[in-house]
Amino acid sequence: MIAAATVIGIDVSRDWLDGFCLPCGHRFRLPNSPDGHVCLIGIIQDLPAPLRIGFEATGGQEWALWTRLVGAGIDAAQLLPAQIKAFALSRGRRAKTDRIDAELIARFMAFRPEAGRKLPSESLRVLRALTTRRAQMVEMRKRLVAQIGARMRQNVVAELEPMDEELRTMLEAQIRELEQRIAGILAQENALAAKVKLLRSIPGIGPVARPCCFPRCRNSAI
Repeated sequence: MIAAATVIGIDVSRDWLDGFCLPCGHRFRLPNSPDGHVCLIGIIQDLPAPLRIGFEATGGQEWALWTRLVGAGIDAAQLLPAQIKAFALSRGRRAKTDRIDAELIARFMAFRPEAGRKLPSESLRVLRALTTRRAQMVEMRKRLVAQIGARMRQNVVAELEPMDEELRTMLEAQIRELEQRIAGILAQENALAAKVKLLRSIPGIGPVARPCCFPRCRNSAI
C-alpha cells in the first residue's frame, strides 16, 4: 500500500456516485449527473496529491464521469468487476451495497495501484462506435439477403422486390460511408496506422478481422 497516496473508490450506478476515500475513510454520495460530476471534481481538487480514482466497469454508466475527470486532469482508472469480486472474496466480504462496493474499490486500488484501464483516446472511442455501427449494418444486410432468398423460394419476390432493393442499397451506402470514416481515423493516427500496417502484413488478415469461432479464442481475430 502506498500510504502517501489519496485513493478514492467510486461505485457508479445509473443515478448515484457512492464514494469512499482512503486514508481518511470519508464517504460521499453524489448524483450521477453533470452537476454531480462538477461537485465531485471540486472535492477531488481539494484533496492532497498524489491521487488515484477508480471505479468498476458498469455497462457504460461510468463513461461520462470518466471523460469528465480525465478532462479535468484527474487520474482515473476503470477496473474489471471480476477483480473487485475476487478481492472481496479474499477479504471474506459477501455483503454487497453501493457503500461497501465503493470501499472495496478504494482498498483494491490501494493494494494494486497499477491496476485499471486508462481512458481510451477520443479517436479510439469514435473508432469503436463506428466499427460497432458497421457490424450492425452488416448484420442487417445479412438478414435482408436471407429474407430475399426465402421469398424467392416462396415465389413472392415481385411483391417486395422494389422495397428490398431500396433497403439493400441504403445499407450498402451506409456501410461504405462507415468504412471510409474508419479508414480516415486509422490514417490520421500514426500509432493506429502502424498497427494496421503490421496486422495487414500477416497472411490472411484483411480490412476486417473476424472473431474466432472457438470458445476459448472468441476475443481473438483470425
